[in-house]
Amino acid sequence: MRKGISYADAVKLLGQESTVAKILTGTLAGAVPGLSLLDVKDEAVRLAGEATGKLRDRVTGLNRYDRTARLEAAQAVLVVAAFFEALDELPLPFDPKELRLDRDEQAALSGAGPQPGSFIHTLMTIEPAGLRANQSYAVMLDSITEYYRTLAAALTGFVSGLAVRDRLDATEWARAKTAIEVELPEAARRKYEELHRRLAQDVPEFALWQDMISRQRVETGLAELEALLTEVAANTRTPEHRHTLSLAHRAALHRPIAQSGEVPSGMRMPTLVEAYVNPDFRLAEYGERTDPSAEWWWAKAEQSDDIVGFLARYFTSPEATTMPLVVLGQPGAGKSVLTKILAGRLPDGDFLPVRVPLREVPADGTIQEQIESAVRNATGEHLSWPELARSAGGALPVVMLDGLDELLQATGVHRSDYLSQVAEFQRREAELGRPLVVLVTTRTAVADRMRFPPGCLMIRLEPFKEEQVRRWLSVWNTANQDYFTTQGLKPLPAETALAHGDLASQPLLLLMLALYDADANALQRGETGLSQAELYERLLTRFARREVRKHQPGLPDAQIDQAVETELRTLAVAAFAMFNRGRQWVSTDDLNSDLAALLPTPTAQTASFQAPLSRADRVIGKFFFVHQASAERDGGKLQTYEFLHATFGEYLIARMVRDVLRSMVARERAATDPFFGRPQPDDGLLYALLSFAVLTERQPIVKFLRDLLPALDREPTIDLLVRLLHTAETRRDQSYPDYRPNKSTFITRYAHYTANLVILASLAADGITASRLFPHDDYPAGARAAEGPMLTADYLWEWKWHIEQGHLSSAASSLAEAWRHTEEVRRTVEEIIRGLRRAYRSDPEGVAEVFREVTGEELPEEVTRGAADESARSEGGDPGRNDAIDERL
Repeated sequence: MRKGISYADAVKLLGQESTVAKILTGTLAGAVPGLSLLDVKDEAVRLAGEATGKLRDRVTGLNRYDRTARLEAAQAVLVVAAFFEALDELPLPFDPKELRLDRDEQAALSGAGPQPGSFIHTLMTIEPAGLRANQSYAVMLDSITEYYRTLAAALTGFVSGLAVRDRLDATEWARAKTAIEVELPEAARRKYEELHRRLAQDVPEFALWQDMISRQRVETGLAELEALLTEVAANTRTPEHRHTLSLAHRAALHRPIAQSGEVPSGMRMPTLVEAYVNPDFRLAEYGERTDPSAEWWWAKAEQSDDIVGFLARYFTSPEATTMPLVVLGQPGAGKSVLTKILAGRLPDGDFLPVRVPLREVPADGTIQEQIESAVRNATGEHLSWPELARSAGGALPVVMLDGLDELLQATGVHRSDYLSQVAEFQRREAELGRPLVVLVTTRTAVADRMRFPPGCLMIRLEPFKEEQVRRWLSVWNTANQDYFTTQGLKPLPAETALAHGDLASQPLLLLMLALYDADANALQRGETGLSQAELYERLLTRFARREVRKHQPGLPDAQIDQAVETELRTLAVAAFAMFNRGRQWVSTDDLNSDLAALLPTPTAQTASFQAPLSRADRVIGKFFFVHQASAERDGGKLQTYEFLHATFGEYLIARMVRDVLRSMVARERAATDPFFGRPQPDDGLLYALLSFAVLTERQPIVKFLRDLLPALDREPTIDLLVRLLHTAETRRDQSYPDYRPNKSTFITRYAHYTANLVILASLAADGITASRLFPHDDYPAGARAAEGPMLTADYLWEWKWHIEQGHLSSAASSLAEAWRHTEEVRRTVEEIIRGLRRAYRSDPEGVAEVFREVTGEELPEEVTRGAADESARSEGGDPGRNDAIDERL
């Protein structure tokens, strides 16, 4: 946390010299005869009187940074003056003028200064002097009152060491202590409130901080923020020539919220400033036990609907130039749009906005280099940072570093200290006379990869609540009233959108719903009884169909359907690329590799000299519900992709699994010959997709599968899955060898695949018995009888939930159930490992080479390390005995 201004510094900032402060801090040579603490009172009260009477004139015409510093100084003087005015009026058994420092005490101060915790030290530091943007006026008053209590307690300690104490008997001293420690803090608080109210009548910032300023709440476009900051502006006149950057940012306010190519012909996209609904937010200060990446942690912070009031206080507070303000939120929550709106709304003359999209500047550059690159991109001018600061004409630069998560995610560059670098940059620039405010935006989920400066303020943008959804839809429906009338469509009712929960709560996803409904009122017509899986199918299919028609005009209907399915399969590969890597995003290179391995297609041709777009760029990048994160490094562009809502990818995974199973069942039915029998299942694609992660790692996938699998032919599907489970160890299909989303070993892939087969069989059968999974001779010893309770997919994720909730006995029960029903799988894996170990001990190089040829992988450590351990244990023992044990195994 930023420390409060000292009393001595406050006096200097107000243009005064304080002999008293110099004596009390030990910086004045020589002693002043009979210095009394009431001399501090006289000086502070005089300065407070000047502040309340002349402060407005003194700060008029100053730039924003200097004006804020003067106001902080006035605040500090008010805190001290209120204390001593209250002390002077306190009924005490002695005259406060008797509280004097003799020559020896002054000499002691000049030698070492006041001791920490002493009255003089506490008086001079004034910890709660400034109003922090994360504190209301009431909280600040409580803080000041607590300071007064500390100061009063220190004062009694100070008095006890003076001669005046020796004259007081026990009763008089007890009465004095009570007056000082109990009555004085409350009296001083009342004095402070009185002085503050007087200042608030003349200085608008004090009225703003006290919530006394007149406001007209406007819930869209941050219009009220511009009005508030204009009212408290340091420079009262708009500059004759606006800065080029300000002109560029103002123009962006009137651009449409989405590209014209993303909307049906004839629709009108509302502008950025029209459609922006002021979000709710949660505010916190970073400390030792802070976890800004965790939803549960943010849930403890109070939700606020006054982001305008907070931002107005923040931009006029002293702390704004000392540390960055970090803005967090989910993808599509409006972080980037907030920076665009702020850049266009900050008043000219007082502020110079500098928006820095981190995806468009060198990822490995310094903060200064990134700012200079963004200025060049926005204006075409090559300005160094010092030149830019000088060109501001006294306006306070507000640098908005947008998309720190994209910089980290797209490049993999380790810059966990980025926020600390920002704070250091602010410190250096303030010392050089170039102070600046910095905002940094990032996704909540990656906040654990960053090192936050202690005391740094953070806000998290909240999802829309009902009234904000209604407000946004009102703007949307008004903008497109003519289009709806022409097309014979109804406006989208808020109730219809709100019925879809999370999709309506994020601004970008709400836009997606609105665009979907603008096509023949699809959302309204399918609203009743629509499951989440059915909604997602219709949403994604309709968007894919529109993209096909836009990019491949003239296709016959049959080919359009095929092209739409290809688009959705490509999106599903992207979803699997994220899932099988254990992430919510995937890089362009990884996605292109996966697409080539699973859905090969001819290389794109181009007649220009530019490099052709990659397949990921061409196919995935055009869907606006897929978020692209970009960054520059070494002159190249690096990108990642992420679904705006994770459930889009989870639905596509479930959909792909269903389609692969349906295709396998259909092929088996067509190929079955009554004479030759059933062929070996062709499970190459299923194995490739389901051998790197367990489906229950994401519960929404299981829920979607529960909705989708009943559409399959039940008994043939269950029969296929059970046969795949029993033939998994002997499968020979080596198709899709280039699909390697992670470095899994043969053993782990086998384990993942068989676990997923059990999950799918359980879901397809709506619960399956052990006897159905392991029929006839394969039925594992001790397994549950056929008529007993059934194994369900829930067993495999239920234990994880129990552990997270601390229900260890329940977790153990679920684990034991899963252990019981995977005995056959575990036994098979153990036998494979033992056999490989035996062979490896006899011929390490030969076995490793054969394994490499068959699987394309190196022998797993379970084999090589285990074989070495067994050899070490057998040294010095009875070779015959060990061989016999091996034979028995």
